[in-house]
Amino acid sequence: MKAIFTNKDFMLLWAGLTVSRFGVRFIDLVIMWFVIQETGSALALGATVVCITLPTLLFGPIAGVLADRYDKKKIIVIMDFCNGALILTLAALMFTGNLSMLLLYILVICMSTVLAFFNPAASASVPLLIEEKDLTRANSLNQFSQQGSNITGPAAAGVLLAVFNNEYGMLLIAGGTAFIISAITEIWLKVPPVSDREQVEVKFIQELKEGLQFILEDKRLLMLIITGGMIINFFLAPLSVYFTIMSDSIFNVGSGGLGMLNSSLAIGALVGSLTIMFNLFKDRYKTAIAGLVMEGAGLVLIGSFMNYYVTIAAVFIIGMGICFASVGLTTLYQTIIPKQKMGRVMGLVTVLLTVSVPLGTLFGSMIISYIPMFAILLIFGVIVTLSGLSIIIIARRDNTSIGKEIVPG
Repeated sequence: MKAIFTNKDFMLLWAGLTVSRFGVRFIDLVIMWFVIQETGSALALGATVVCITLPTLLFGPIAGVLADRYDKKKIIVIMDFCNGALILTLAALMFTGNLSMLLLYILVICMSTVLAFFNPAASASVPLLIEEKDLTRANSLNQFSQQGSNITGPAAAGVLLAVFNNEYGMLLIAGGTAFIISAITEIWLKVPPVSDREQVEVKFIQELKEGLQFILEDKRLLMLIITGGMIINFFLAPLSVYFTIMSDSIFNVGSGGLGMLNSSLAIGALVGSLTIMFNLFKDRYKTAIAGLVMEGAGLVLIGSFMNYYVTIAAVFIIGMGICFASVGLTTLYQTIIPKQKMGRVMGLVTVLLTVSVPLGTLFGSMIISYIPMFAILLIFGVIVTLSGLSIIIIARRDNTSIGKEIVPG
């Protein structure tokens, strides 16, 4: 662990990512609260969510190619500056009373587009700054940052909105300033370039095709994306809908009880990241499999009892599982994908993982009218568990091929 904390460049990147993640969660809640208070419309709130998620699907592959082609540090710094400027623009429009919903949607799309270009560059930088043997712990530190931001960002925004009587503009100025400070600190970051002679004159579209071709040809990566990512995301996506319904009409615990469920999820993920950080899980395959099985077991536990307190405990387990699976799978992606193709391939991976979320949410919302909640959770839990266990096959094949490479001919 000392090797990570003494790595100046990685810690600069991690600090910048932490500020950005906190800022995103902070700003998202401020914007969502502004929309619901100003319009009272669930449709307007849904449109805001679409504006937040759509740019990742549209620009993810392009952003990945750019992360491979150009200086990653410059992309990271410029995107953080851009996000800060956009948030300050939003604050100015709020202060002057010139903010329409159309302008808000446009600015939210712009901010999300900036993040769509920021994330692949930041992700592709990690394996360039960290030795392979330290990647798992580095990713667990990133998960700690992510989940810590998921807890503190919305909590800070909620408290400050109450204290300052919904002074949205003031909070947006603080958020925008944080992004600019983050960008300034990242100027001192040094990300080593990746040399790839074949990449110099390759056309942009060709690089996109290369990324897709790599995914399709590498069976390990493809299976990990499908079983460990797309299937899992599809069946976990409706949880936010289910938790809301259960809190309101099954458990009768209201918005406060719903907040407790969300906090339990984030705290579980935070504990999971600390567990990995202290090297209690070393094997990346075992980490991913354990996480996915924990997610499935948590769903089965909720469906079996349909009790609020059991659900809080189960959600904590799911949170830990999400962290284990995320760290294990991310580390596997980073070790399977060549460094010179990391940006374009990870951009496509992000799109594939993201597209299953709205599909899963829609599917899960539709079937609830026909199947009891407990049965849905039990079925989803079994599917997630089996999908996680199927990675054992990939792990065995991978270990076998590694063994063949090591044994002299």
